[in-house]
Amino acid sequence: MASTLNVTNALKNPGQEYPFEADCSIEEMDVLGDPVRFDNVAAKGTYVGSGETVSLEAVATATVTSRCARCLAEVTLPIAAELHAEFARQPDPENPDQYCFEASTLELTDAIRDALVLELPMRFLCKEDCKGLCPKCGTNLNTGSCTCQEGDDDFNPFAALRSIVENNEEV
Repeated sequence: MASTLNVTNALKNPGQEYPFEADCSIEEMDVLGDPVRFDNVAAKGTYVGSGETVSLEAVATATVTSRCARCLAEVTLPIAAELHAEFARQPDPENPDQYCFEASTLELTDAIRDALVLELPMRFLCKEDCKGLCPKCGTNLNTGSCTCQEGDDDFNPFAALRSIVENNEEV
């Protein structure tokens, strides 16, 4: 399997559906400031030719690794995305979601990556009840207790807000 797909038969026989399986390699990227790595990326589905375009329907799967939004621990989870892509020989300004191809070979990596990125969770969490890091000393509160003193507000930038809440002042 490869990330390219030869669609010669689909272009010669418009309307005929062809099955395919593909795997690809996606480079590590930053998504909203967090590193995201995709492993074991694969797609399985069908494609159909229609004149100078090829429509692709598939399911893309991968194992995605990033870091926990609360404690920064590494998080790995499986992900699946429906892939609906259209490829054309000439770019269409009216259809910016269309992918281009040359000769009779489709490069699937961009379409697969785009579908998987859209399925990423808003936040990665190592576990639902992750306690995160201590805002003062940075201790991972999932693995141990913090050594900071509770009442020490000298370096807390939100200490001024606490007095407003405690005194029931209007903001």
